[in-house]
This record gives sequence, C-alpha cells and structure tokens, in this order.
Amino acid sequence: MSVAKPNTKVYADFSLLTSKGKHGKSLRDPHGFDLSIASGNIASTSTTQGRNDEADQALRAKKAWEVAMSPGKTIPMQAFMAWMSGTSVSIFSILITGMILMTPVKTIMSVQQTFAPLERAGKSSGSKLDLTMQKAAFVAINIAGLLFGIYRLSIMGLLPTTTSDWLAFIPAKRYIEFSG
Repeated sequence: MSVAKPNTKVYADFSLLTSKGKHGKSLRDPHGFDLSIASGNIASTSTTQGRNDEADQALRAKKAWEVAMSPGKTIPMQAFMAWMSGTSVSIFSILITGMILMTPVKTIMSVQQTFAPLERAGKSSGSKLDLTMQKAAFVAINIAGLLFGIYRLSIMGLLPTTTSDWLAFIPAKRYIEFSG
C-alpha cells in the first residue's frame, strides 16, 4: 500500500490492494465498499448520489407513514383509561375525557410542523416529497380519536342528545279551558 499525494482527500491508495485471502481464495468486497470511491475515482459517484436520493426519499416516505400511524397507537391506551375511569360524572373521568378530546385537536392543529422535517427537499435534487396521503391518514386517525372522545361524552350523559335536555326551549302548553 502506498501513501497518496498530500493534496488529495484520499490518504491511502487502495487501488494496489488485491482481493486474495491468506489461502489464495478470492474474497468479496465488504458490504458498502466501493473501490472506485476508495481509490479517488469520483466520476462514478453521480450515479450513486442519484440512488442515495431515491433511497433517502423512500426512507423519508416510510418514516412519514410511521408518523402518520402513531396517533392510532394511543387510542387503545386512551380507551383503557376511559374504561378504568368509569361512566359516572366525576372530576377524574371528566379530566380523562378532556385529555381524550384535546390530544387529537392539538395534533390536528400541528400537522404541518409534524411533517415539516420529512418534507424537506433532498440533498441534491430540488424535489419536495409529497406527503398528502400520510397527512390525510394522520388527520383521519386523529378525527377517529376525537369521535371516541365525543362518544365518551355521550355515554357519560354530558351531550344533550335526548328531548329532556331541551325542555327549556320547548314552549309551555297553553290550555284553552280550565276546570275547577
């Protein structure tokens, strides 16, 4: 192995290395090793850069799906907490129901900030990653959590869903005649 020129970035010249092991058998290069890059032949890196951008976009899209599905993982935990707090109107069950309602509202309001790091443009390409489907799934799952909170209010009796809840707005009956 010879030492490269001091003005280059490569400090060792790997082009003289052979791929023969101690027993004379041919060895494969290690995973991720590219002899053209190690020897300073940078001309072939444009194709690998294109592959890296595609892999980076695929990785960011996969991570975006993970972020989009993450609110769905909290719904079973919230359902268990709601079941443990009961259906009576008490401070604990009202606080749990408030948390169940407020969490989806806050996350729906912060959709853009949640996906902003994943939407950034690639290193060399100017294309932005389209995360419309991931954002729609994120909002839909949060709406499902919000609907669960509204259902929870309903079974606690805090939503005015029966006619007796609206008696104050029904005019009193006028009797035409009285007996007596």
